[in-house]
Amino acid sequence: MFLKKYLILAGTLAFVLTAGSAEQLTDKQQSLSEIKALHVFVQGLTPETDKAGLTREKIETKVRSKLKELGVKIVSEEEGAELAGSPVLYVKVTARRRKRLSAFIFHVELGLLQKVSLVREPRIRAMSITWNKGSLGYCSGNAFAEAIEGVVGDLVEKFGSDYSAANR
Repeated sequence: MFLKKYLILAGTLAFVLTAGSAEQLTDKQQSLSEIKALHVFVQGLTPETDKAGLTREKIETKVRSKLKELGVKIVSEEEGAELAGSPVLYVKVTARRRKRLSAFIFHVELGLLQKVSLVREPRIRAMSITWNKGSLGYCSGNAFAEAIEGVVGDLVEKFGSDYSAANR
């Protein structure tokens, strides 16, 4: 009788603890915890993307404003190197113009790079991507800059959602 009551109590307690606990975070989400500031880096833009109206400044402004809403401080590369983990949020745009079709094929990736250490040998540290999302697309040449800015905004929203989940 004692064993039966114990098992019922243990089962009830396990149910309450798992049902009442916060959602389980993925490793990618967990890697965003305790980041209060980071450096933003934009790469992959070319003279061709500049000519189509997409500039580094436009992307940085979009990313910075969204991060500011989250309460994340943006710092210079030098200041970022001094932060725990040296976190860098990067935006990489890869685009090819299809001249015959007057359109662009593109891929946009948003990722977080930070210093990590090996479990088997914690003294060994390296920069690694701990969070990333990407989007592949196709658009007309005259809608290129707007399309990329929209994709960047969507990816930063996803980052923000995961960041918020990890920093509740």
